[in-house]
Amino acid sequence: MSDEIIKTLEEVVEAEKTMKAKFQRLAELAETPEMRALFKELALEEENHEKELGERLTALRLMRDR
Repeated sequence: MSDEIIKTLEEVVEAEKTMKAKFQRLAELAETPEMRALFKELALEEENHEKELGERLTALRLMRDR
C-alpha cells in the first residue's frame, strides 16, 4: 500500500475532524433553531465521514503492514 495514499487519507480524516468542530461551533452561535439544526446535522455528517474513513484507513494500514 502506498504511503502517499495513507498519508492523504490521514489528512482527509483530520479535515473531517476540523470541519466537524467548525460546524459544532456554528451550531452554538446560530441564532435560529433552523440554523442550529442545520449545523448540528452537518457536524454529524462530518463525524460519520471521519468514522468511515478512519475505519478504511485502519484497514489500509493493516494491509500495508502485512
